[in-house]
Amino acid sequence: MFEIIITAGLLILIIWVLFARHKTTERNAKAVSMSVFSIKSIERFFDELGLLDVFKAMHLKGWNRFLYGDPYVVLEKIIQNDKTSYYIAVPKKYEEILVKNPNVEKVNDGIVPENKSYSAVHLHHKQPLVRFAESGLHEDEGMALQILARHIHDGQGRFESNVRVMSWADSADRSARILGLKESQVIRRNAFDFFSRIFEDNKRIKLTFGDLKDFLNRFVY
Repeated sequence: MFEIIITAGLLILIIWVLFARHKTTERNAKAVSMSVFSIKSIERFFDELGLLDVFKAMHLKGWNRFLYGDPYVVLEKIIQNDKTSYYIAVPKKYEEILVKNPNVEKVNDGIVPENKSYSAVHLHHKQPLVRFAESGLHEDEGMALQILARHIHDGQGRFESNVRVMSWADSADRSARILGLKESQVIRRNAFDFFSRIFEDNKRIKLTFGDLKDFLNRFVY
């Protein structure tokens, strides 16, 4: 009897490990397989798009939702050279939701400069804000706000979200100082998460639709 219990326990553990690995692989695949669109007018975009309708169209049900979790969208605000740009990324299988929208345009190139030094932080209950450096951004330096949002479908229009802020500059020390950090305080994984657009469950916070708009509007360096 004892051997049966041990065997059953091991089987449950193996199944759980395989399931967790499958979910991680699926999550990473979703993050990589995204279509990115530039937003021509953020105000008109929010007014006309009906963001909740996008989430409803992406909503999974039943077993698929249990296995994979609901898809999420990524909203990004880029600040560089006194210019502000907005973007939205959705899983490729749902890009048709946005293709015909007159307020967005699909982009194929990277939206953040390459070959820079990057620093990033997650904003959550233990890190609720960023203390920016006193000096402004220099030429070819920049910052970006990234919000990953997954609709909770609780009837209250709320979202499980990851919120990240990333900076870049010619040196690691300078990119860290833009965020009010020392180079030794920078967690390199955070920048990887930003570029990968991976949703981290342990960094999630709950936001309302108004919170999403407020973050995008108030994030100014």
